[in-house]
Amino acid sequence: MKKIFIILLIFLNGCFFGIFQRPKTLGEGNFDISIGASLQFTANPYDRQDIEKAGYHLYPNLGFIFAYGVMNGFDVGFAIFGAGIGPFFRFDLYKKKIKGVENEFLLAPYILYDPFFSKSVAARIDAIYSWQINKNFETFIFYQLYYHPYFQNFLDPKPLGYMGNGFYNFIGFGGNINIYFERKYKNKTPDLRFNLEFGFLPVYLQNNQKFIPVFNFGLGFGGDVLFKCRTERGRVYCPSDILLNLLYLIFLGGSR
Repeated sequence: MKKIFIILLIFLNGCFFGIFQRPKTLGEGNFDISIGASLQFTANPYDRQDIEKAGYHLYPNLGFIFAYGVMNGFDVGFAIFGAGIGPFFRFDLYKKKIKGVENEFLLAPYILYDPFFSKSVAARIDAIYSWQINKNFETFIFYQLYYHPYFQNFLDPKPLGYMGNGFYNFIGFGGNINIYFERKYKNKTPDLRFNLEFGFLPVYLQNNQKFIPVFNFGLGFGGDVLFKCRTERGRVYCPSDILLNLLYLIFLGGSR
């Protein structure tokens, strides 16, 4: 039981800022599994002093997202974040190819329940605009808004990004490197996806508005061949082994 509790604390500490998923809808029948980490930092000594004086704190965090494309332009999923766990859906408001680059704007609302600390319901919404330059690379910008009325009461010091009245926000940009193991990649999610995000947590410190830098990274798994094994050069290869081995290492580290 102690090991399980330690593992849960690793995944559910702090507040989870960042999207850590494909910044576009997946398409009908496709799915995407994402593992992400948030590393909040600032190299400015004056920012660190202001953060400490104001009673705020930089919280690292891990999280998971599973998404499935119900139809073109509409996804459903389930997420595990520091602010809670629960379902979400994503739908595009705009999608158009401009000069060979696919542009898409989508909204992703979440309903999250925190079963361990505040035992309360929270809400989150992501607004994401992406450019898929080619099948292997896509960039995006996003704005994220959390509503968690009791989160402040269970964290001391308080997390950054707090706007007041239970609201937190985060703004950032990033990119994905997509890897396909098969040539038939058209309208399919990538088998592997490496995600990097850089953003800012706006926060009111010492009578000044500060923007604290945040660096996030993630690893995504998807595609219709993720759970299928095949033979290459006489060896059996299963893409899902990468995901399972990574999860094993994370849980092994958390149990020690």
